[in-house]
Amino acid sequence: MKIQYLDTSIVIPFLHGILGTKEQRASKKNTKAVAYVRKARAKLRISVATYAEALRGSEMDEDIADFIVEEFDSPLQLTERHARRWARLQYRSERVMGDNDAWNAALAVAENGVVVGHDEEAFNDRPDLEYIDYMKA
Repeated sequence: MKIQYLDTSIVIPFLHGILGTKEQRASKKNTKAVAYVRKARAKLRISVATYAEALRGSEMDEDIADFIVEEFDSPLQLTERHARRWARLQYRSERVMGDNDAWNAALAVAENGVVVGHDEEAFNDRPDLEYIDYMKA
């Protein structure tokens, strides 16, 4: 089974579904994110780009930073090989992706994995990229 690389569009709802307010924990998007992560059979990982976005979204809360690392292991570092794939993905597409989305896509393609999130518009029709929208899974 392929490793699944989580985009921020699932990581932040997951965090809200676990650590958020009562209203956040009850949100459909957040409960689906928690259910997806908890039931996943594949190994789930996050890139350093996703980790940084999640930390920014949590206002640099150290407890949340520790929770993310415990939940998904240390964030994956991006390498020269990923940078080359990032450039190729951006060059070969009619639409340029946001930088962090492109890093996640490059990591997944280079490592023969799958991106999971809820941002099909950003990841749709990308060469060689497999994408799962957790809201539809």
